[in-house]
Parts: sequence; structure tokens; C-alpha cells
Amino acid sequence: MRSFKKLLLAVALFASAALHAQVSTYTYSGLTWGFSSTTAGLTACTQLVLDATGDVFGSDNFTVYGQLYCPSLGGSYASSGNAYFDSIGGFHMTTTIGVTYQLVCDNLSGSTYSGSCPIYNNLGTQVGSAVISFL
Repeated sequence: MRSFKKLLLAVALFASAALHAQVSTYTYSGLTWGFSSTTAGLTACTQLVLDATGDVFGSDNFTVYGQLYCPSLGGSYASSGNAYFDSIGGFHMTTTIGVTYQLVCDNLSGSTYSGSCPIYNNLGTQVGSAVISFL
């Protein structure tokens, strides 16, 4: 019975500590990149628009989600992934494009957030690349 009471006390203390922990999440909305690619299926796409949500003070890692707009196709691809800043100011972002592609922007400039990024299919084979330019 004593160990059960200790367990209840430990759970209560943990729950109390969790309630007082402050996490400052913030969402940056409408982050927009110009997008161009010769990858089959993506040539008509012109803009990548994402929101980024994360713990601004406790982490440099953000969840990203939004759309890759393809106006001449009359639609867009849903996109989601993550982005982070490394210790020397580089910017890294990986996002899915629909169910077929993954855009891997590794080591972009931390000041321009722009550059060339390989595109992989869902089997992990590189099928092209894209140039993104933060607007």
C-alpha cells in the first residue's frame, strides 16, 4: 500500500510540473518561396507556401505544412515536413509534396532561405531537383 501511495504522489508531482512548464509555440504563417523544377509532374508548380509552427524559445525545429501551388494544373499538392536551423546558421527543410515526392533542402543559407534542393520519389530515388527562392 505504501508503494502505491508513493506512486500516486510521484504522478501528482509530475502532472503539476507539466502544468507549470512553459512552452512558447508560435506559428509563422504564409512563408512563401518561388518554386521551379523540371521534375515530371512538378513543372507547372510555381510557389511553395508553408506555415511553420514550433517552440520558438526552446527549439530551433519547426513543423511545416502548406501547399505547393501549380496554377496551370488548376490545383496544388499538400505539403508537410520539418525545418530547423543548425548551430552555424544554416537552414534545413524537408517536406513531402503530395504522396509521391519529397523535397530535401539541406544547408540553405540562413539569411536567404533559398537554393537548390533535390527531389526524391517515395522509393528514395532522386528524380530531379527544384530551385526555391524565399519571397
